[in-house]
Amino acid sequence: MSAPPQITVRAIVLGALTIAANFYYIVNVGQRLDIGSYVHSQFPMATFMPFVLWLFLNTALRALWPHVALSRGELLTLFSMLWVVGTIPQLGWMTYWTSIVGAPSYFATAENQWEETFFSYLPWHVFANASPRVVDPFWFGLSEGASIPWDGWIGAIGQWLGVSMAMVVFGFCLIALFHKQWVEAEKLTFPLAQMPLDLTQGFEGKRWPELFCKPVFWIGFALVFLPILYNIATYFALGLPPIEFYWKFYDLNLTPDFFLTVRILPLIMAVTYLCPVDILGSMIFFHLLAALKIALMKRTGFSIGGFAVGAAGQQPEAQNIIYMESYGALVFIGLWSIYLARRHLRQVWHQVHSGQGEPRQVALYRLALAGLILSALSVIGWGVQLGMSLPVAIGGFLLMTLTYFVIAKLVAATGFAYLLPNKPHIKGDSFLIELVGSAFQSPRSLVAFKVFTSNAFFGTFRIPAWPALPHCFRLFSLERQPGRLTAMVLIAFPIGFVVLAVETISLAYEGGGLIFLGGKANWIFEDMVYLLNNPMLPDLNKWAVWFFGFGEAALIALLRGYFHWFPLHPIGLAFQHTFGLRLYWFSLFIVWIVKIILLRYGGSRAYIAGKPLFYGLAIGYVVGVIFSMVVDLIWFPAEGHGMHGW
Repeated sequence: MSAPPQITVRAIVLGALTIAANFYYIVNVGQRLDIGSYVHSQFPMATFMPFVLWLFLNTALRALWPHVALSRGELLTLFSMLWVVGTIPQLGWMTYWTSIVGAPSYFATAENQWEETFFSYLPWHVFANASPRVVDPFWFGLSEGASIPWDGWIGAIGQWLGVSMAMVVFGFCLIALFHKQWVEAEKLTFPLAQMPLDLTQGFEGKRWPELFCKPVFWIGFALVFLPILYNIATYFALGLPPIEFYWKFYDLNLTPDFFLTVRILPLIMAVTYLCPVDILGSMIFFHLLAALKIALMKRTGFSIGGFAVGAAGQQPEAQNIIYMESYGALVFIGLWSIYLARRHLRQVWHQVHSGQGEPRQVALYRLALAGLILSALSVIGWGVQLGMSLPVAIGGFLLMTLTYFVIAKLVAATGFAYLLPNKPHIKGDSFLIELVGSAFQSPRSLVAFKVFTSNAFFGTFRIPAWPALPHCFRLFSLERQPGRLTAMVLIAFPIGFVVLAVETISLAYEGGGLIFLGGKANWIFEDMVYLLNNPMLPDLNKWAVWFFGFGEAALIALLRGYFHWFPLHPIGLAFQHTFGLRLYWFSLFIVWIVKIILLRYGGSRAYIAGKPLFYGLAIGYVVGVIFSMVVDLIWFPAEGHGMHGW
């Protein structure tokens, strides 16, 4: 077995510079000129585009100046660092963070009664300075000659960066403890790590990647790049009709209540080609079943088993009932994943406690456990400092990290980066507000909890760092290079956060936050007002739906354990009607059909032979998007064309 790729100091420095340059472009060109939105998934274009650019640049360096070209390990280091911070820009996180942190005092009015309702409970130390000198020009733009009042933002940046770093450390240590279980016992496929490994195969000793030498790769490339090239031509020839099948949403309205969305995205098809067939089929099956269940509930008046779900005045729509069912399944998957690893975790604890075992591995496990505990205490303590009661801070932290843990594992298992959990369930909000009930929290604790679970704290349903970490561990060996792997992550994250915070705040002051940031904050504070005035009580019917989803997932897991042929996986239930699956189920369906045909009639040889074609789809798509961006910058700087979106 060959040694894993090596992380070098040069690669870490280049990674930091690439992050800074990439994020400067995203904010000051993409966001300012509205010609690009690059964060839509757990593996965003903000990661993949600069990596593909480096791939082609390094191919040129191999041909012209081979002594300065990057090694395979260095390219993978760049890939990993870009992914660790890839979900932070724009609507991935930073636009929400700046909007929320700068919002309360500016948007408070006599009509919305924010000041009277929750200002006395708000943890002002984590927000921007509330003085008009700081807040007003943030939303309206600075007057000519004025400077940005950074003194009003430094404290907030430090607060949120510090607690976010604790979340990164917790995720790093948690995945370090589970990674061996996922690789050796559960045999996760890590499609999003396998793809860059395959794309960089051949850089050691050759001038170009081996994939570039295969004609089938260029066929896949052309299938996507040529339609994009044609669409770019329509920028100049306005009479030409664009080709839309890679970009258009097609609505299938089968009945007034039963409808589906069809969307074909080549990038998804490329990475999910490596996903196991049973998981692909499960996601498709449960999404179609969810659409049918929603149609039936709408037709029958949102009732289940003869009772309405929700207390009087708090009944959810049919879609939200499905979300609650999915949340029960998601929590089960998290607990089930821990249960599956019980023997591994016992072995880890034995090594930590007794010191028996390979010395390097014992030391790593001890450090990981210490880091896990210290970072958890840091986040919980920060939550208490916000004003949360200790039980609420612990509960919120555990629910949030359980969801993040599930997402990180399942992205590693499937390669489907659009596993986007339903927003109320990401950070335990719906569990502690709707199931347990907000009426049992004090006003101060409730307001602090809403700040803790808002989009200001560690991402939205696109999660920073965590989905990337299992893939970093897969690409590099933690046991062989623990210091450099840790440094790679802990250098990338603060650089990405600070660059984006500074550039996004600067953009708001220069052009007006109302223009560039929009109203991304107000709903959080409106929710505080509503809950303080209308406390929610626990509801047995909502609990019944949640437990029903939990039980369904448990039954599916049990059947998979007893019958090896059982085709369904609980991941399909947990994400049955989430945003990503609603949009892209048809892309998964195409891949599922192709894989079944190849494996049925050609076996593993046909499947392996098909990989370059699907990789070509991904590279053709990314190169086409980059080319469109360059054309926009040169000829259409004030009216960009949205080549990549949802």
